[in-house]
Amino acid sequence: MNHLEYLAGYGTSGDFGRFRAARPLECQRGERVVVQSHRGLELAQVLRPASPRHAQFLPNTSVGRLLRLASAEDERTARQMRERGQHLFARARERVTELGLPLEVLDTEVLLDGQHGVIHHLRWDDCDIRPLVSSLSREFDLHVILADLTRGRASAEPEHEESEEHGCGSCSSGSCGSGGCGSGGCGSCGSAKPEEVRAHFAELREQMERRVPLL
Repeated sequence: MNHLEYLAGYGTSGDFGRFRAARPLECQRGERVVVQSHRGLELAQVLRPASPRHAQFLPNTSVGRLLRLASAEDERTARQMRERGQHLFARARERVTELGLPLEVLDTEVLLDGQHGVIHHLRWDDCDIRPLVSSLSREFDLHVILADLTRGRASAEPEHEESEEHGCGSCSSGSCGSGGCGSGGCGSCGSAKPEEVRAHFAELREQMERRVPLL
């Protein structure tokens, strides 16, 4: 059955949202589609048709645009962007070491448009991230978005002064700002040392790469 609006998952961190097509479109669960999310043009995977109840439970999320079913060319471009993302990952980790920043790069993405890059990271202390973002933006010709999983916030502009709001990526609690909170929720906030957090997410990344090899 054709629908205008679908729920679709996108990105490596498991985000999902509502996406609306310009005209009714028949999409099956698991099919890959091209969407315009708040991050940029990217691939997403259809979860199910969206209903009015989903709008009630997701009132604070913007509705993205569902552009089309993914073509073979879109998939080829996505593979190229994954390879580019691997280079971004390696270089970002090098720059973090060179700058002596108190953060760990966990993963990177380059979106389908080739213009936006996302750096997922954990941070265990406040620092000036502008030199990192500006240097990577110039080197890779990307608009770099930093997704801070420790505090549940993102910064897209190198010149933008960061908000003082500190929150946990799992619960948005203001008490988790300096802890190493990851996917385990607030029960682990502040209980893990930085090296333990790095080791944990390094293992998760290795598992992900074994399950989804680059093509």
